[in-house]
Amino acid sequence: MGHTKTYKDGSTPVVAIIGAGFSGICAAIRLQTELNLHTYDIFELEPDLGGTWWSNTYPNVACDVKSINYAFSFEPNYDWSHTYSGGAEIWEYLRRVARKHHLYDKIRFRTEITHVEWDGGRQKWVLDYTNRSTGDQGQYEADIVFSGMGPLRIPKIPKEFEAFEGPKWHTAQWNHSCDLTNKRVAVVGSGASAIQVVPGIVDTVKHLDYYQRTASYVVPRHNVPTNALWKFLFRYVPFVHFIVYKLQYWASEYTIAAFSTKLVDRIPRLVMTAMAWLFRFIQIRNKQLRAKLTPKYEMGCRRIAVSSDYYPALARKNVQVHTEEITGVKGHSIMLADGTLQEVDVLVLATGFQVQDPLPSRFVIGKDGVDVKTSWGINPQTYYGITSPETPNMFFLLGPNTGLGHNSILFMIETQVEYALKAISYMMKHNLAQLQVTPQACKAFADEVDEKMKGMVWSTTCNSWYQNKEGRVTALWWSSCSRYWWRLRKFRADKFVSVKRI
Repeated sequence: MGHTKTYKDGSTPVVAIIGAGFSGICAAIRLQTELNLHTYDIFELEPDLGGTWWSNTYPNVACDVKSINYAFSFEPNYDWSHTYSGGAEIWEYLRRVARKHHLYDKIRFRTEITHVEWDGGRQKWVLDYTNRSTGDQGQYEADIVFSGMGPLRIPKIPKEFEAFEGPKWHTAQWNHSCDLTNKRVAVVGSGASAIQVVPGIVDTVKHLDYYQRTASYVVPRHNVPTNALWKFLFRYVPFVHFIVYKLQYWASEYTIAAFSTKLVDRIPRLVMTAMAWLFRFIQIRNKQLRAKLTPKYEMGCRRIAVSSDYYPALARKNVQVHTEEITGVKGHSIMLADGTLQEVDVLVLATGFQVQDPLPSRFVIGKDGVDVKTSWGINPQTYYGITSPETPNMFFLLGPNTGLGHNSILFMIETQVEYALKAISYMMKHNLAQLQVTPQACKAFADEVDEKMKGMVWSTTCNSWYQNKEGRVTALWWSSCSRYWWRLRKFRADKFVSVKRI
């Protein structure tokens, strides 16, 4: 059966979409194409769309998911230049898709949502906003809200680095006006961004001090140009692109077994661990450096990096790897626990994002005046990461426990948007003003996640951004993408309570 596309009186709900990254763009397009709904607006803080691919412009920025799977299934890109795409190419893909669907006319750029509150008497969300270009403020009333702000949004900047007196910035806030040529540069952090930044600047800087707290597992990145023949086959020969897309999807799906701690699943992880060890052995011949770069935890507990130029960059003569704890920063100096001190000109922070603290206090005030941040605490309870009892008619995209460690996150975004469309269609079909998930449904989901995570490597003691400070995994989905889709293929009205329109 198809979707119900209007209320009985012919009207459609007013929808607010917060964020114009992949999530917000997906929601907007599917509202138009699946529900023929155009009564929506997108609020974007930045001057252009793209989300993380607009913000992250550091040297060598790229995606570690293969290009063919890093595009909307309903908007395939037949012209990716390489097996893995760079940030600028991904951003241009998003812009092209947005222009095709006329989304630029629906986006309010440089507009910050400062407060979101549920008006229970009128069954509407009231959004306060500020135009950062003009300073103008206003309110927007919506029947439904999509939160597409994303988890990798707020840079984590440790306070001890505020004392550094030279140029400094986070990788998500790259200062392109500062020339690094012949500079002494410090890079702090050893996650995905650092692993891309270091090779991107090593040929430019005079000396690079690399501060690593925890080594990452790194596997080869076979990034080859996509030749004209493949592009022709993808575009003009029926099913070729679809088949290759599905083959890559299922190849990635299979790797979920490598993250299980069950005895029967240890072989895939052992194979991956051996491959990472051999790769490190081949690329790093210095035993002392190789020891520093060898992880001391089970593979998969932290994000696995995909790079073929990271190790060679660290082996360069103008690079020094530090594993001692940073004890202080003063002037242009960084002090370590072993008593050594390094003088640097520029400080680059590849220190990650506030994944475990995505909502400011009193940013979202839900039903009965509840502050969602306070209600969630460090252990949010949602229904498959999409909605919560405190937030009727609100859909979170890439909410708690929906991140991935093995496949393309775009699949999850599309699945969540499709579920939200089913819910909106149900509301229009049954003339509903409010749809609210039950606390029991959310608790059941949270309990299952906790139980299943006991058998996954992410729950072991490696202190990753997947976990909250209690060690509970709140960032990732515990199983395959296909299982997530299967669970959400139908809208479960019995998991929700509703209120009729007046």
